[in-house]
Amino acid sequence: MPTDSKNATIAKNGIQAERGICLQQDVKEALEAFFVSPIRTITQVHGKKNDLTIEFENGVKTTLQNKDGGGGRGWSVDRRPLDRFHVKALNTLLMSLCIMKGKGTDRPIVPGTVSKDVLNMCVLGDEPPAYFTHTTSNKRSKRIETMGICSTDTLMDFMNGGVYETMVPKRTCVHLSPNCYLQRKGGGKTDSRPDDIQMKITSTGGMMALFRPIFPKP
Repeated sequence: MPTDSKNATIAKNGIQAERGICLQQDVKEALEAFFVSPIRTITQVHGKKNDLTIEFENGVKTTLQNKDGGGGRGWSVDRRPLDRFHVKALNTLLMSLCIMKGKGTDRPIVPGTVSKDVLNMCVLGDEPPAYFTHTTSNKRSKRIETMGICSTDTLMDFMNGGVYETMVPKRTCVHLSPNCYLQRKGGGKTDSRPDDIQMKITSTGGMMALFRPIFPKP
């Protein structure tokens, strides 16, 4: 009987954490205390940069993107075909390192200004979340155990402030900053688009300090 890949397991855990945010009364109360407003509903969203939509009793809505657990080599925030990066030098660099698995010899210099554009494109998209949340959850009980929150503006200021002067090629990845890199998605026969480029964000360099703990109550 086939077992889930590591990436599939991470994805399932992330979806389960989103469900926990939607269903767990004490998490809802923590979010109400943070926003100082009673919440009518919390719902999962699919196919957008925001994972969750909160609707308050007054009809106002806000959106979240949640990342669960330690992240390992990083949390995935975007995947897309190579040609959707629209910058020739970057496409060439990604082809050499990511698609050709480091065997390509053409490695143009890509400036940090492009890194910032790519960060905004991949992290924010057309409908950016208003907030990012980070949870830790118990995989057996399927309950959220801790939760922190950070505005998207604060997170993006941190991410853009840390970009390298030029993108840094490392083995089969392209690093935009100490907290962000691009790699081939992979997945072999279990993934229909293994040559997509995936952006990952890591929690190094004090990034987690941006997230205000709201659950359990500090």
